[in-house]
Amino acid sequence: MNTGIIATRYATALLELVDETGSGSEVASQIETVGRALSEVPEFQRDIDNPSIPSARKLGLFDASLDGKMAPDLRKFVELLIRNGRVGYARRVFTAFINEYYRSRHIKRATLVVADPALLATDPASSDPKAVGSQRPDLESRLRALIEKETGDGLILRTKVDPSLIGGFVFEVEDTVLDASVVRQIDVIRHQLKEMNRRIV
Repeated sequence: MNTGIIATRYATALLELVDETGSGSEVASQIETVGRALSEVPEFQRDIDNPSIPSARKLGLFDASLDGKMAPDLRKFVELLIRNGRVGYARRVFTAFINEYYRSRHIKRATLVVADPALLATDPASSDPKAVGSQRPDLESRLRALIEKETGDGLILRTKVDPSLIGGFVFEVEDTVLDASVVRQIDVIRHQLKEMNRRIV
């Protein structure tokens, strides 16, 4: 059977379960944590794919990625995947679940990467020293307000600091990327100079 179909079926079943129990927020958060572990730790995926490793050990790997605090509904679901021989599809199932969970709740997920952490701090709205207490929302708040205004959706925003950007920021929401970094601007200028040089030659 097509792996995409399998992932969708199991993801839908989990979505129905958390809708019934009201555990969606907790399960979604934990699934994102487990998903990152599956992506970043090759041994995790390798071991759950290995048929010689006992089911209890596989379940323990999921539990360990959550510091032993796996939500009851997620535990039941992982046990089901293991019992049905589908645990190797966990990463695909979790991705399908997360996408549908947030879509159904009108929530977008985004990442904001800045070169300078000061961009994430609230800053003065005016250089006028008389403007006491006047503040301008930080970049994160402004982007959040923009998305909510334009789409009507809520926003879950992760922030990172990456000095290699030199300056500015990169904002990614679903399939859209806004690259306002200095390093990107330098790349554009470098490309333009190369094109000019070709025309001159």
